[in-house]
Amino acid sequence: MHKSSRAVSAIVGGLIVLAILFTTIIPLIVLLQNSYALFLNESNSRRIFDINRLSESLRVSISQEPDTKQLALIVSNEGPIHVNVVRIWAIDIDYQKSIPSDGPCLQSSDASYVLSLPPGMNSSIIVQQCVTGFSGIVQFLAVTERGRIFSSEKIKLESGRLIDIVYPFTLTVSIINMRKGRWYEVYVEPLDNGKVYPTKFTHKATAANENVTVAFGAIAGKYRVTLLENNKQPDDLASENPIVIEVPDTTAVIFTLGHLNYKTVNLRVEILAPKKVKDQTIFNVEVYVSLPREANETVYISSVNDPRIIPGPGLNIDYECTTLSGFRLTPGEIEEVTYCSVEVRGAGGKERSISIIVDQGAITGQGETTGSQYTNDQKIITVKVIGLGQQSEL
Repeated sequence: MHKSSRAVSAIVGGLIVLAILFTTIIPLIVLLQNSYALFLNESNSRRIFDINRLSESLRVSISQEPDTKQLALIVSNEGPIHVNVVRIWAIDIDYQKSIPSDGPCLQSSDASYVLSLPPGMNSSIIVQQCVTGFSGIVQFLAVTERGRIFSSEKIKLESGRLIDIVYPFTLTVSIINMRKGRWYEVYVEPLDNGKVYPTKFTHKATAANENVTVAFGAIAGKYRVTLLENNKQPDDLASENPIVIEVPDTTAVIFTLGHLNYKTVNLRVEILAPKKVKDQTIFNVEVYVSLPREANETVYISSVNDPRIIPGPGLNIDYECTTLSGFRLTPGEIEEVTYCSVEVRGAGGKERSISIIVDQGAITGQGETTGSQYTNDQKIITVKVIGLGQQSEL
C-alpha cells in the first residue's frame, strides 16, 4: 500500500512539471522568438531607412522667373532613390532666424505645395512669398521626408528683390612674374554644378615680373582654371595649364611664369674733345652716352645736364651747349647727348688747361621693362691750352 502511494505521488509530480512546462516555459520561448523576429525586422527596416537617407542627394539652387522676377527654388534629385521634400525654410543669415519667424516658409500640408522627385528629376517652386519685403542675406533649406537638409546658396535681397548671390567660398588665382605690356586673362569654368563670379579676369602688366592676385566667389564644385597670355597659353605653363580643382578642397591657384633676371647697369659716358688747343681758338666738345650690352632692357633717357667746363687759372672761356634727351637706348647702342662750342683766350705765353666734367647722375634714364633708374658715373677729361708764344705740336 505504501509503495502504491509513492508511485501515485511521483506521477502527480510529473504531471505538474509537464503542466508548468506547457503553460509557462514554452509560451515564453515562443514569445522570445517572436520578439527577436520583430527586432530583426525593425532593425532591418531601420538599416534600409538609414541607407536610403544617406542615398538622398538634392541640389538646391536659386533662380528668378524670367517675366515676374520672382524668386524660385530649383530642386534637382541627383540621387538613386525617390525623395519627398516636406518643408522649405528661409533663414535670415545675419540674425540666424527663420523667415517668417513662426515656422517653415512652405510645408507639405500647404495645398499649393507638392514636391515629390523621382531620381534624375527636378522641380521649380516659387518662394518669393517667403521673403516679401525682406532685406538682408537669406538662405533656403529643403527638408526631406527622411530628415535630410539641403541648402541653397546665400543671396542678398533688398525689399524682397535679388541684389547679389553671396558665395560661401573665395577662390584666389595668382599670376607670378608677368611680362610688362602683355595682356593676361584668367577664365574659371564650372565643370559640374558649381557657380562662380566673375568668370573672367583681364589684366595688363605695367612692369616686369609683376604679380597680381584676383579673388573669385564660388560655391562647392569642380572648376577648370585657365590662364592666357596675349590670347594664347604661355609657353612656361605648357604642362600646367589649365588646372582642374575642386572647391572647397582647393581655394588657391598659382600660375608661376618664367622669371627673367634684369640687370641694372651704369650708363657709359664718352667725351670727345681735342687734347690740345691754341689760345684764342674755338673748339668743340661732344658727349655721348651708351647702354652696355649687359643690360637686357631698353632704357628711356629722360634728362641730360650740361657738362661743367672749368678753365684753369688765367684762362677765360665762353661756351654754349645743346643737349638732347627723351630718346631710347637699346643694349649696346650709343647716342650723342650734348654738343658744346668753347672759345678760349688768355693763356698768354704759358700752357694752361681746361677741365670738362660730366657729373655722376648728370644723365638719367628709366628701364622700360623694370622701371629701374639708370644713371652714369662721373667722367672727366682735360684739354691743354697752348699759349701763342709757345712751340708745341697740336
